[in-house]
Amino acid sequence: MNGLPIFIGLLAAVGVWLIAAGIRGARTGDAATLARQRLARQEIGLGQSAVALELEKPLGERLLRPLRKWFVRQMLRMTPATQAAAFRRNLDFVGTPLGLDPAGLETLRIAGAAAFGTLGVALGVLIGSPVALAIALVGGAAVGFYLPVLWLDQLVRQRRGELESALPNALDVVAISMEAGLGLDRALEQLVRHQEGPLTLLVARALREIELGRPRADALEEMAQATGVEDFVALVRSIIHAERTGVPIARTIEAHAAQMRVKRRLHIRAEAARASLKILLPTVGCVFPTLWLILLGPALLVVLSIRH
Repeated sequence: MNGLPIFIGLLAAVGVWLIAAGIRGARTGDAATLARQRLARQEIGLGQSAVALELEKPLGERLLRPLRKWFVRQMLRMTPATQAAAFRRNLDFVGTPLGLDPAGLETLRIAGAAAFGTLGVALGVLIGSPVALAIALVGGAAVGFYLPVLWLDQLVRQRRGELESALPNALDVVAISMEAGLGLDRALEQLVRHQEGPLTLLVARALREIELGRPRADALEEMAQATGVEDFVALVRSIIHAERTGVPIARTIEAHAAQMRVKRRLHIRAEAARASLKILLPTVGCVFPTLWLILLGPALLVVLSIRH
């Protein structure tokens, strides 16, 4: 008896149970419910900590809750709305290449899956095996479906690298402008006016939103979050905190610029140290065989001619 259908059915049942348990746990196990339980116990004289309330739950629930939360997060990431928001954010960050929007990217993914699936079918027909045909079809469709996403991720990584390279010099311009007596908004305008690149486009968009009435902290925070660069996010948060506490913003920007230069220098040194390891494989795989063939080839020909 083939046990594959039974195994697939069990996996499906476990998945349905995890989804149902996660939804139920999200409704009943949130922080507000725990706080209400704690207040109720304190009212009857049994005041306990949140840790004690957590430990009163069954062991199975405490062990499976992290797994349920992870599974729910993965399911939420796979929803169309979440994917569309992520695609929109990445496309706006890289400047909408080819004029694509989330719907256009999804269309491109479907077209890529169809094209590569057709190539897989042609390859399977050439091989002549039904198993190879099925594998080539599924593999080609999967490659074509995820290839546009990989292309977009590559563009995002490239744009982040450009931002990290341009950020220290841009911070120097802002710091010098503020030391000359300009405010933060005017210093950012000087940056947009005298420099070009992806960073200035983001700053210009944030300044436009501030001019339209959006709070400066919200505009700068969203600009930093859109880049995905941790140093930039930390810088913007430091600027906002310095503005609220009265700390000189120019000094904060100068300190972050110096720190970013040190990190970039260390990163370059680390990449240079890895170069020797990266060149080892082509040296051993390509240079040494050719060298041995040149050195020992004539002797091998002489030995073979003597034997014959």
